[in-house]
Amino acid sequence: MFYGEIMKTWLPILIYGILMSSYANAATDIAFGTLKAVKVYDFSNDKSIKLYFDDNSTYVNGDCSLVAKITYSKHEKESIDRMLSIALSAQMAGRKVRVTSETATCEVDFIALQDARF
Repeated sequence: MFYGEIMKTWLPILIYGILMSSYANAATDIAFGTLKAVKVYDFSNDKSIKLYFDDNSTYVNGDCSLVAKITYSKHEKESIDRMLSIALSAQMAGRKVRVTSETATCEVDFIALQDARF
């Protein structure tokens, strides 16, 4: 009887905890909005591309301060070329992009040219 009461009380809490921990490493939006700048860095200590979002962007990861980063050493050359092409196209056309990080950082792992977030 005592075991059954413990299971009724703690089992839902345990299941909830396991489910929430699996979401902790889920992809996280960096920002959704228009880009005010795309900068390509080739310094000895910083080889990256940085995407600067307008202040009116939404779904902003506050830790990133409206800046998303594509680090050369973290992606294949072809992926970097595709991400840069989308970013430049969006900036030139004044269109919105959605940028997401797989690891809940400011590192870009997904970029989409889209009018609404979905």
